[in-house]
Amino acid sequence: MKRIILTFCFLTLITSCESNPEKEKATELLKAKIGRELPFNDIKIAKIENGTGVIVDGSWCYWIDENDKIYCVNGTSITIYNVNNPECENAPIKAMFSDIEKIAK
Repeated sequence: MKRIILTFCFLTLITSCESNPEKEKATELLKAKIGRELPFNDIKIAKIENGTGVIVDGSWCYWIDENDKIYCVNGTSITIYNVNNPECENAPIKAMFSDIEKIAK
């Protein structure tokens, strides 16, 4: 019984350490806005220019401002965004996909 409890505690600790609330929030905002068409297998985020840069599955790049408004950073993100929404606004930042990719984790 003691071994089971220790194993459970260890697994809980590992799971909680992997959690990233900012990443989860960004993912949920994007899924709510653009739908679930993308696989969302690999999400990378970066704090950049008073917002959050988000790269979805290595191709689609978005920027989310402090008010949770989503902007598109590259052409592929515009294509996916515009399927379910009016035209996507270009992100009002200087950083580009490659800049966000360099610092995203």
